[in-house]
Amino acid sequence: MGPAERTKTPFIFTDGSGKAEPAMRKLIRKYVMLGKNRGKTRNLNTNKMKNPYYSEKSNGYHDGPSSLLIKMRYSMIPNKVGSELSFTQFAAAVEPPLLHDLLKFSFMAKRIMYPLERYIVFHRKTNVDTSWFELLTFDAAYLHAAVFASQAYISLISTGENPAAARQAIVHHSAALRLLRERLSISNRESKVSDSTVLVVLYLALHAHFMIDYNTAKHHMEGLRNIVDMRGGLFSFSYNTKLIIELLKCDLGIALNNGTKPTFFNDRPSEPLMPYILPTLAAEEPDHATTRRYWKPVQLGISIDLVQAWTFLKRFCSTINSAAEHKRQLPKETLLKAMAALMYRLIWMNSFDPTSLDEAVRLSLLAFSSNIFLDWQNVKPSHAYLRHTYQNCLLNLSLPSALSPQFLLWMLMIGSLSTFNPADAAWLMPWMRVTIELCEAHTWSQLHRQLKAFPWIDVLHDKPARAMFDAALSSQTSAGRASPG
Repeated sequence: MGPAERTKTPFIFTDGSGKAEPAMRKLIRKYVMLGKNRGKTRNLNTNKMKNPYYSEKSNGYHDGPSSLLIKMRYSMIPNKVGSELSFTQFAAAVEPPLLHDLLKFSFMAKRIMYPLERYIVFHRKTNVDTSWFELLTFDAAYLHAAVFASQAYISLISTGENPAAARQAIVHHSAALRLLRERLSISNRESKVSDSTVLVVLYLALHAHFMIDYNTAKHHMEGLRNIVDMRGGLFSFSYNTKLIIELLKCDLGIALNNGTKPTFFNDRPSEPLMPYILPTLAAEEPDHATTRRYWKPVQLGISIDLVQAWTFLKRFCSTINSAAEHKRQLPKETLLKAMAALMYRLIWMNSFDPTSLDEAVRLSLLAFSSNIFLDWQNVKPSHAYLRHTYQNCLLNLSLPSALSPQFLLWMLMIGSLSTFNPADAAWLMPWMRVTIELCEAHTWSQLHRQLKAFPWIDVLHDKPARAMFDAALSSQTSAGRASPG
């Protein structure tokens, strides 16, 4: 879709099913109304928690919701002239179609970037949660980086080539990089380590990661590490949980794709790992007889560290399943603590024999975690190192006699859901078909009950796993018909 075509596209937010997003339109209209009502007296709730690095004041802007958006004279403007963004003064000149793309992407970003988004409370009406929009109006480096990120995503998910989006991404990437270098060369420490600077570098690191440019991605992560250290460490960002999550997601994705050490939590004395603690938000699933039958860590001789990681992940899955069942949402902190506590520990447990059951369990837990914490909508990160290592481990695994077929099938399915690609079907599907037969599961509901004994999130895994089950049975039927006699 070229720029001319995008200009004609109505600015409507939709969900995955194509329905209008009234909440999103209401949110942006709220920002516009702040400009229309300038000069009127109103009581505004201000966020009590101030971040000294949040504001980069320019052009007379002040902190708080009243600083958002528009320089316009309410008395001289009709109620509706052009689009709702016609009077917004952004920090740099950007073509309107690209701004529309950016705002659509921004409002949908949490859904795109977080598989569990619908069960996590990301947005609250606070200064921190709406700061991204204000930054577009006074931080040119951030604006260019955000436009670049949205165009890069459009280019990445396009079914065919999208040279227009690719060209626009390059232009704004160059502008963001130039402005970032200028900012880092000045002596203003507050500007160098501001949240907007962190976000600009983070966008650059994410793009390099998705483009499989390890050296550039690692360079940007080291820059982020330096900024975080200058700010006093990760916990100095405690006012902005979502920013910490995004930093760690990028760090973990780069490490899993390249088999390298992560940038954060690599110095235990100065930066200890987060504890295995989750708030008591849901009753844990009882230890059913099926669970004890299919998962026997004592008989399997699994490392106690892996048993603890398994138990923690199972509890987190129970919490998400309960939230889905009761239609409620969990705090952002729950997602952060689960991801950081689990994934960094699993990455550092790297001393197992590469063909041992311990290593197979570790890699399966990492693959599962990457699927629920790191994956993006419509974009399957390569995680090349994890995929290659997990495949070699499974294909060379000496299966202990105590290992149940259900356990093996779970490991195969998790690999297929998270890291394996279509080329792996040649060795994976026959193995999966035979293992389903050993599970004596003739219907999906029978198999589903068995898989629930393991870490499993229904809303994420049921649909693709059922498709794999049907494909395996279909291939079995086709093979039977093709056999002579």
